[in-house]
Amino acid sequence: MQKTIGVRPNPVKETREKQIKDAALKLFSEKGFHNTTMAEIALAAGLGKGTLYWYWKSKEALAFSLVSDMLSAFLDLIEETRDCEGNIIKRLEKLAQRVADLYQQKKEYCRLLLKFRADRHYTFNPDYIEQVMKYYVRMRSAIASIIEQGIKAGEFKKVDSQFIAFIILGIVEGLELEWLENEKEFSMHKGLKTVLYFAKMGLQKQKK
Repeated sequence: MQKTIGVRPNPVKETREKQIKDAALKLFSEKGFHNTTMAEIALAAGLGKGTLYWYWKSKEALAFSLVSDMLSAFLDLIEETRDCEGNIIKRLEKLAQRVADLYQQKKEYCRLLLKFRADRHYTFNPDYIEQVMKYYVRMRSAIASIIEQGIKAGEFKKVDSQFIAFIILGIVEGLELEWLENEKEFSMHKGLKTVLYFAKMGLQKQKK
């Protein structure tokens, strides 16, 4: 994620934010958003309740910051793939590997994000919902751009790139759900590789 130019790092602030986010993520995952209080988060973080409100004005704002962290990390990977050069398939293979690694590293973030996506109209106010949806719009746009690059380079057939982007994101979210519920039996890395294989079969031009 980009850092604001001219703003000096504040180690105390960064440490406290991490303490609060770690505590909130653990409690939200264990008890659910609605059953967790700011007082419980403060206690788990080892801070006073008033300190939390210096960083986030509400439990909803804190929850959104966690969701935003994961969406931002995912978006960064897709946009980096779009903006680099080289063979499209190789770039997508690298993206699949990096996305699977991200899921593995941020498992609890993924679990929380899926819960909030399913229940976002109950959990978040319209402003937050709009911000979440903007992430998905950018993701779809970046995926569509990658596909368009493949078409322009002659690697892919002419297809509706926006429609394919919807399908790809939908499949990845489905895989994510299966992985979170059946982690011992299902490999996210293998799942994404399989999806990429079938995507190549459908998108690549047949060699004459």
